Amino acid sequence: MNKTDVLKKIAETTELSQKNVDDVLAAYANVVKETLASDKDEKVTLPGLGAFSVKHVGERKGIVQLGDKKGTTWTTPEHDEIRFKVSSNAKEI
Repeated sequence: MNKTDVLKKIAETTELSQKNVDDVLAAYANVVKETLASDKDEKVTLPGLGAFSVKHVGERKGIVQLGDKKGTTWTTPEHDEIRFKVSSNAKEI
C-alpha cells in the first residue's frame, strides 16, 4: 500500500479529507522526530500498533568480501536511529 492508498483508506473511514489526513500524519511524524531528537530516552506511542524510540548504534568496521573492492575496509560511525517496536497485540493479525 503506498501513501496515496493509505490516505484514501483513512479518509474513507473518517470524515476527514485526504489533505487533512496527510497533514495529520505529517504532523505526527514531525512530533515523533522532534521528541526523540530532544530526548533520546523518550518513547512515542502509535496507539494500537507500537512505539518509536531511539537506539544507539556503535561504530562498525569490516572488510569488503566480494567484487572489485574486495579487501577494502569500511567504517560506519556510531549514530542514533529511530526504531519501531510493534506491540504484542498488533503482532497477531
